[in-house]
Amino acid sequence: MNFIQQRQPQSRLGPQSLLARAALLRDGESDSRAFRSSTLSTWTVYAHDLVWAAVIMAGVLAGRYMFEPGPMPWDAIWVTAAIFAVICAGVFPLFRLHRSMWRFTALNDVIRIAQAVIVADLLLLPVLFLTTRLSDFPRSAPLIAAPLLTVALAAGRVLTQAWVHGDLGAAFRFENRTNPHAVVVGSPAAAAGYLTSLRRDRQASVRVAGIVGLDEGFQGRTIHGAEVLGSLSELTAILKNLAEADSQPPQIVIAEPRPSRALLEAVVAAAGEAGARVSRIRPAEGAAGRLAPLEAADLLDRPPRRLDAERARALIEGKRVLVTGAGGTIGSELVRQALELGPAQLILLDASEFNLYALDQALHEAGAPKVWTATLADVRDREGLRAVFERERPEVILHAAALKHVPLMELNPTEAVLTNVGGAINVTTLAREFCETLVFVSTDKAVNPTNVMGATKRIAERCVHAIAAGGKARVAVVRFGNVLGSTGSVVPLFERQIEQGGPVTVTHPDMVRYFMTVQEAASLVLRTGTLPETEAGDDGQVYVLDMGEPVHIDHLARQLIRLHGLRPDIDIAIVHTGLRPGEKLWEDIFYDSEAVRSTNADGVWVASDPAEPWGAIEPAVNGLLTAARARDHAVVLERLQALEPAFRPTRNGLES
Repeated sequence: MNFIQQRQPQSRLGPQSLLARAALLRDGESDSRAFRSSTLSTWTVYAHDLVWAAVIMAGVLAGRYMFEPGPMPWDAIWVTAAIFAVICAGVFPLFRLHRSMWRFTALNDVIRIAQAVIVADLLLLPVLFLTTRLSDFPRSAPLIAAPLLTVALAAGRVLTQAWVHGDLGAAFRFENRTNPHAVVVGSPAAAAGYLTSLRRDRQASVRVAGIVGLDEGFQGRTIHGAEVLGSLSELTAILKNLAEADSQPPQIVIAEPRPSRALLEAVVAAAGEAGARVSRIRPAEGAAGRLAPLEAADLLDRPPRRLDAERARALIEGKRVLVTGAGGTIGSELVRQALELGPAQLILLDASEFNLYALDQALHEAGAPKVWTATLADVRDREGLRAVFERERPEVILHAAALKHVPLMELNPTEAVLTNVGGAINVTTLAREFCETLVFVSTDKAVNPTNVMGATKRIAERCVHAIAAGGKARVAVVRFGNVLGSTGSVVPLFERQIEQGGPVTVTHPDMVRYFMTVQEAASLVLRTGTLPETEAGDDGQVYVLDMGEPVHIDHLARQLIRLHGLRPDIDIAIVHTGLRPGEKLWEDIFYDSEAVRSTNADGVWVASDPAEPWGAIEPAVNGLLTAARARDHAVVLERLQALEPAFRPTRNGLES
């Protein structure tokens, strides 16, 4: 439960990072050992090929001499077979036949076998002329031996590949030469799995130049015709050489289905140095040839949390569900996930006409089941909201509507109060009257807030708990960290600045934040409404997703630059602009006074936040709302501080 402790800025290269990097080469170690134990050694393959060369040539000559009068010239046959085997011993290594792994045989290997056999056959006649003057040598023997030896050498390889992978046809397909070159990074088994699927996919977007392994055990070998070019430590040099030889920047394909953070960081660093783009195989993707670009979410120091959707179905299926702020980043993802859980009716409520229209159109174009209605309304308007509740009779409320941009709310505190506090009060009051379940979306900035947005969300948490206490509705408060890719978050800002050529603006080199994906955020909202800790009439609970270690924003910016094949501080400048009003270097997740415990949902924690009597805080809250309606900024800030003692307005994020 380390993540719930207060975080101080940390060094980017602490002992844990060094240990992670030291452990990188151990990724796939057990897989490599198993691989070695079942792979024919290089010398065994070499001997196998030479024996077949001698046997095929001897058999062809014996068969040919059967049609000649006189005794069988066994001495001449064995001498010729031995000479041919010696020639093959010199030719086959030039074509690297002994380097291929049989279970990964591809059409490239079969063609290379045929080429090697033809060259050996062409050399046989002049060598025999110099040694035996071609005395009594049937000139048709090389023509007969060439296809037979090609089939003999290829048969074992192809059958082994078919037996292991169950797809004989995959060994006989060509690649599209118009696609950019790519280097596949991963263990032998992971690389082989990707290459197998790639050859089955007729719309593959890359052609493989080679493989970079996680260790040095397979350098020089080939997998499905692709050579193992080197180990991970050599990736930068390999990419630079490939870029010089090709007319377009190379790509990197991470074949590991669940790569470690250390592996991702090593690959991203090499990509930045060499100007390469990075893609990865996602386990949910159907065809490995269709790659997904590496995203900021992949760089989090934890695997994605996959909350049980079937448990969330109990909250949504057959119910009338209202989503406020439906057109926002989190609201729209809530809508998409809820639609998959079989609601009887889904009411999409938003105050932004554009956001609501965009969501409505997107659902139509996606062919979503037509169980939704788009409602233009404002959670600040209690009477308008009541009309919606009376008309739609929602049973479940997912309240995501909020004003959340920290610097903007510092400049507009009255609007933050009216939406974040007033809207929450309106929704909770009506939910207590009409609904079974209310899930309220809050933020980690509500803990020890130093900005207006965080203070308003903290007061909203208290109001939600106070109003709901003793009622029939199940109420849960969910605190989010920063949602990757959401409107106003750093990742879209950094992406836009990188596309424009920089500079990338980072407020402070030591700033850290907790991050979660929008899919995790929406899943957490849906899951918490069904947890047994959320009891009807309870004081209310505060839920938080285990988001792992906080991320250095400066480090995130540098990694995003490298993901674009660029070098931070060289190709793209990074400028530290200083903390903005209301910002602080790190965020907390829980208050020290909150009792935190685990839930039966993996990675979800719950804290008890005892509700105050609504009558005790209602006068102060009403006074705050009255000042906000009067647009009296000074009084609003004064009453925010009076309501939330932890709120300490700061100058540029540093306490005065």
